[in-house]
Amino acid sequence: MHENNKVNSLIERWEVDVQSYRNGAKTLASVPQCETCTNYIKGNALHCNCYDSERKPKYVLFPKKECPAYHNNRPIDLKIQNDREKKIYGGLFGFCVGDALGVPVEFSTREEREKDPIKEMRAYGTYYQPFGTWSDDTSLTICLIDAINRGYSIKKVAENFANYYEKGYFTPYGEVFDIGNSTRNSIIEICAGKNPIDCGGRAETDNGNGSLMRILPIAFYGKKLSGQERIQLTEEISSLTHGHNRSKLACIFYVEFAIQIILGYEKEKALDRTIDFISSNCVKAYSGEFENFEIILSKKIVNLTKDEIKSSGYVIDTLEAVLWTFFHADGYRDTILKAINLGGDTDTIAAIAGGIAGIYYGLNDIPQEWIQSIAKKEELYQMFEQFCIVTNT
Repeated sequence: MHENNKVNSLIERWEVDVQSYRNGAKTLASVPQCETCTNYIKGNALHCNCYDSERKPKYVLFPKKECPAYHNNRPIDLKIQNDREKKIYGGLFGFCVGDALGVPVEFSTREEREKDPIKEMRAYGTYYQPFGTWSDDTSLTICLIDAINRGYSIKKVAENFANYYEKGYFTPYGEVFDIGNSTRNSIIEICAGKNPIDCGGRAETDNGNGSLMRILPIAFYGKKLSGQERIQLTEEISSLTHGHNRSKLACIFYVEFAIQIILGYEKEKALDRTIDFISSNCVKAYSGEFENFEIILSKKIVNLTKDEIKSSGYVIDTLEAVLWTFFHADGYRDTILKAINLGGDTDTIAAIAGGIAGIYYGLNDIPQEWIQSIAKKEELYQMFEQFCIVTNT
């Protein structure tokens, strides 16, 4: 009963927030992080406890980049009790942080990123969103987490997708500002009453990264299932928006790779075991797609150069970029910045890479100021706490 009340309270809070935004609450004014910083001096826009003898830099006054002196004045206290929780919170917050860091520069080119590489959290870029704003990647991922917390069913996931799209639930500020075409079209069909698992596009042109970007929770929730049960669950969840075998196999691969990282295997061993799993369990249903995954299944991905990596929203490009980034980085921060500075679909690639890196390196390796800057961090933490309980049974 206590756990159900906890989840219901969270959903009710989301509904209240959405209604307040619709009633005129302002969230998108261009303001710096200063008012949420421990160095803030009320009534003094030009100076603070850090910049007391000189003006704040322009990129702080006219917010573009995070201030190097920023320390959040309302931090959440992340209570981590064991290695399992370190990996769960690391993976989920690692995903959200990667998403938020990538949002301001989504669709930028690699050349733009090479001229102006991302080294910090930014704001007000592509979608004119404040610091710490996450996108549909996180929204749809927490739609899945919430459904799992309330007793998983595909119907509950579909209902959450509909509430996200139609009502602005599971968003940072009560509205959807970024959603892929395939995902949008599929959710519209869900809203119209079509069987949810029949809503995902099945054409070859429907292989964007929209299901891969939200599948990470299954690595934790489905870890104790048999291989075939986990494959079926992953296929079901992917098919809500992406029903082609290529998208489903990408999800299966990512979930299995994440599980190997959760189990404690080093990077290359985790890749070997994932490839063995695919070879043993997916030949009958997916052998026709293996050629599209050849760079991954042959492990060539480990030795490719940056120039050989594409960072588009195509599901194969995204999965290759995620794996390449993970294998060529040292630490969470390095992983995320490498992913974003590839350009292209920066938020999704950084989110998916951030999920894996957060599991591998652990929550403590994620810069705390990035976590503390995330929109609705309290609600996310509450949801993740419940997810820890549910996935430990």
